[in-house]
Amino acid sequence: MATGPDTWTGLVLIACAVLATALVSAGARLRALERRGTVSGSDPRTSERLATLERDIAAAARRLAQLSSRVDQLNQQAERSLQRLGMVRYDAFQGLGGQLSFSLALLNARADGVVLSMLNGREGARAYAKPVSGGRSTFTLSEEEQRAITQA
Repeated sequence: MATGPDTWTGLVLIACAVLATALVSAGARLRALERRGTVSGSDPRTSERLATLERDIAAAARRLAQLSSRVDQLNQQAERSLQRLGMVRYDAFQGLGGQLSFSLALLNARADGVVLSMLNGREGARAYAKPVSGGRSTFTLSEEEQRAITQA
């Protein structure tokens, strides 16, 4: 193969073309990296926005913890609050109609509370209050009182 000045010139031109292509490609990659650097935080405005978002997220996390604690407190209060109610009306005395007597169960979520009974007759009225724990009482319950607890 003959190697003359034209051959060397051709090889140098090819080498220059390859180098020029490599430089253009490297320049394009460098610009892309610079753009990514701007997006990732080298721009001061972007850094400020990220810092603001971090503060907002931290504040939201603190508020969420406060709300979670408050919900726990409310759930504890709700368990002790009056939630269940049962009432049975009946005739406590023979010969007296209209179902003027009643038993009323007032219970919380754990079936703790009280059952109130009001027995109304011609000669007067009598009221009874019996404690209830877990749906049961240490006092003897009438059928109507037990039904009121079951309803609740």
